[in-house]
Amino acid sequence: MGVSKGRERGVVLGIVVRQALASLADNFSAPYVGYYLASITSSGVLQGLLQFSTNSLPTAAQVLLGPLMDWWGRYITVLLTTSVAASLLWIAISLTIVPEVFVGLVTFRAIVVGLSGLAFTAFLGTVFSAATRGRVLSLVNLVSQGVALSVFVFTAVFLTPDVSFLKYLFLFSGLVSLAASTIWIRLLHLDRNTSTKRNPGEKPPNPLKKVAQVASDKSFMKLNTAYAGYIAVMAAAWPWFPVAQRYVFRLSVSDLAVMNIASTLSTMVSQYLLMKYLSKLSLKWLIVASRAGFVIPPLFYAIAPGPELVYLSSILTGPFAAIGNVVVPLYVLNKSRKGMYASYVSLLNFSQGMAAALGSIVGGVAMDYLVEFTGGYEGLRVGFGFVALARAVMTVPFLKIDDSRQ
Repeated sequence: MGVSKGRERGVVLGIVVRQALASLADNFSAPYVGYYLASITSSGVLQGLLQFSTNSLPTAAQVLLGPLMDWWGRYITVLLTTSVAASLLWIAISLTIVPEVFVGLVTFRAIVVGLSGLAFTAFLGTVFSAATRGRVLSLVNLVSQGVALSVFVFTAVFLTPDVSFLKYLFLFSGLVSLAASTIWIRLLHLDRNTSTKRNPGEKPPNPLKKVAQVASDKSFMKLNTAYAGYIAVMAAAWPWFPVAQRYVFRLSVSDLAVMNIASTLSTMVSQYLLMKYLSKLSLKWLIVASRAGFVIPPLFYAIAPGPELVYLSSILTGPFAAIGNVVVPLYVLNKSRKGMYASYVSLLNFSQGMAAALGSIVGGVAMDYLVEFTGGYEGLRVGFGFVALARAVMTVPFLKIDDSRQ
């Protein structure tokens, strides 16, 4: 398994370039999906359904296919296939303004992207050593965030698109993403190193038995349970954010671009610092800090008299987002049994996805109720306040997870 040190630099370069181009494609469009849906329909139920489907179905696919990925071991082949499919779906998304069809296509794309992300994490765990994974993952995230930052600046300064223009950004994202997919072809030779050697006639594993095997790992399940509880309350506010941005704070697409610039710059700087000091820090306490930090967004949305605190919340959560991007998958890889990386990651993603799906659909219904009961979208502030308190309470279980040495 793995690659030699002499070839490692070329592999890392290929990964970084591909993920940078993918970041270029997605960040022209992905941040505006919820906003675009809010523009073609004000239905809180559809916002909740979008969050529900994009969190539940991708993780269900992962938990079923993750063990098969580990058994097959050809992660680059999976990455190539899912990357092409996700690109074509961006193009399809650009061609519809029917809310229900839009939600369906975005959901289908989320399933494909979820499988791609699972394959990518498992690939890193298989090819790179425990001492190297954190550096590679941090570098990939740092470069991707740098590209995202340039996209947000370009969008805010040069494009300033209105809602009707967003469909052209979706199309552009599909074409760039399709071009980026070709890089996986250059790395297909790595599948010879990671593919599992099996006896003739050996059958694929039973995914449910693999799930049960991972679930028997008590140390891992402490993290899994804590995360599921936290995500359930966290997700309740997800359908509210795009609606509040549009109808409470009156933010335009350009305003969102500026907010994304501030958030990404904060995350990028934090990612660089994390890359330098990660080996000296406790993964457990970094996770605790990350979850505590995500109390900030709903709290600020609840009390903000204007958009200023909304912008500030994006800046302040940057460090906590940087931690979550790297430390959580690194923690899980360190806890995983050898050869079962996708199985562990997929179960964590499944638990979070189901919790997020439940929380977001409840949040979507609650949004419509709050708006009707209070007579306007300002009523969402009350809901944001309750979510901020719930996030703080659900940070406590993370204090009981085991530490993980790199």
